[in-house]
Amino acid sequence: MTSNIHLLKSDWKIIGRDPMLFVSYLAPFLILCVVLFLFPYVSGLTDRYFQFPLEPWFSFGYIFFLPLVTMLIGMVYGFILLDERDAGLISYLSVTPLGKKGYIFVRMLIPTLVSLFFSLGYLLLTGFEATLNPLEIMVLSLIIATEAPMIILFLGAFAHDKVEGIAMSKGFGILLLAMIIDYFFRGSWRWLLAVCPLWWVERAALFDRHTAWYLLGAAVTHLIYNLLLYRKFSKRFG
Repeated sequence: MTSNIHLLKSDWKIIGRDPMLFVSYLAPFLILCVVLFLFPYVSGLTDRYFQFPLEPWFSFGYIFFLPLVTMLIGMVYGFILLDERDAGLISYLSVTPLGKKGYIFVRMLIPTLVSLFFSLGYLLLTGFEATLNPLEIMVLSLIIATEAPMIILFLGAFAHDKVEGIAMSKGFGILLLAMIIDYFFRGSWRWLLAVCPLWWVERAALFDRHTAWYLLGAAVTHLIYNLLLYRKFSKRFG
């Protein structure tokens, strides 16, 4: 327990010292402000000047920005992990009571819990309780929260240093394309996008039918990717 507390204190010190990490940690709040306040403002302008309100697309906008919240949280802790690896902290912890497995567990648990808190609040504040029941909202929040450790494991498995990790993190946005394509296009060919975990998330949140099956698909794909990345991560760290 003492080791875990020291690790938490160390995280906050690292985040506080690094402007990029600090801003990234605040970004989920900024995203929430954008969807709650900027969306209606912009829609009011388009309605006033072009008679084209944007409200019909608000739900998609909400669910589109949600994964960015957990991705940013995962990036923050992924960069912390890379810094600690470069400093040799992981090797040092392997001979402490916390151990390497304990360190990895805490590294995954903290951002997952933070992401769960943000995801649950985000879904409730953006009005998804009108279309999803409480259980579906909780399950969807849990699934979304697992994207944070997914990002951490990816960075830990493939990035050699923090600079390379920053470059790789810029490519995470490509995962959002599956949501855009599925929402704005039609045809059974869209099932090809099912390899992307976010495709299942978008369908679970926005499709009126088969929500439980889409949630199951989202849970399975997120689990598979996390397990595969964990295996790759474990091989690299021994």
